[in-house]
Amino acid sequence: MFKQPFTLKTKGIALALSALLVVTMGTPANAQRVGKTAPDFHAVDMDSREVWLSKLKGCGAVVYFFASWCGPCRNMTPQLVEAHRTLRDKGVIFIGINLDHDEGAARSYIAQSGIPFSVIREHKDAIADAYQVRGIPQTFIISPKGEVRQHLFGWSASYDLTSVARAVVGGKNCKVSTAVLP
Repeated sequence: MFKQPFTLKTKGIALALSALLVVTMGTPANAQRVGKTAPDFHAVDMDSREVWLSKLKGCGAVVYFFASWCGPCRNMTPQLVEAHRTLRDKGVIFIGINLDHDEGAARSYIAQSGIPFSVIREHKDAIADAYQVRGIPQTFIISPKGEVRQHLFGWSASYDLTSVARAVVGGKNCKVSTAVLP
């Protein structure tokens, strides 16, 4: 005859491991990036300007992954535009990473939304992969030292992006020309 394969002790261990797996899978991988160095990237934005995250040391940064077809992104974009207007002269650089496959749709949405900051059209997913982006919108708040200070996954009406971004205001070393980034 078959013996019962699990004792009470092994059942308890199996339940604990299952709970740990569910909790780990339910947490965005990016939450593990908080406190660590933000992945660097170099790209050309939609206005043909080079953007290097690593050259922004001394400045705070907000990196926003979005697409025109994303409903929550459409809700979040006005909050980012307002935060940019409030903080652009205070050493916080905003960079949009657009994930649209259709460049025309991306450009139309950017113009319609009044996005004033630099936007990179990410059609090969290299930056999104480096940040482990699996859903949008996702926003990374990066300190002047280049560390991910906060990660916002999704959108909420309760987000106060101006306050969140204010926490990474750059210091006297933030000298980025508006010719490079608006």
